[in-house]
Amino acid sequence: MFVQCARCSKEIEKQQCYEHQGKVFCEDCYMDILSPPKACDPWAVHSAQTFLKGKDKLSTLTPLQLTIVNYIKKKGEATLDELIQNLNLTEEELRREFAVLRHMEVLGATKKEGKILYLLF
Repeated sequence: MFVQCARCSKEIEKQQCYEHQGKVFCEDCYMDILSPPKACDPWAVHSAQTFLKGKDKLSTLTPLQLTIVNYIKKKGEATLDELIQNLNLTEEELRREFAVLRHMEVLGATKKEGKILYLLF
């Protein structure tokens, strides 16, 4: 028997769903609800730096993370909306990937003229 995730509408098997506040979620959405990604997390930065010590950061990135980094390298900086539209991502996907890239000190963000811009660290 299949049910639909209340957040992303993905079809999931009944035994693989998670209930929260009376709604049913897939594992990814459930994790995002309970523990949303935080770009500013000193402990995560420390953990990432410890893990990456002596390694080339770019060689540890996923294909999606490399796509994001290469887009920003090419453009110099980009807004959230620009990245979402040009890379065909959801806001949740982009925020999750950015948090990881921020913890690794690959990407950062700054506010310029009232806009948040993503750029290389």
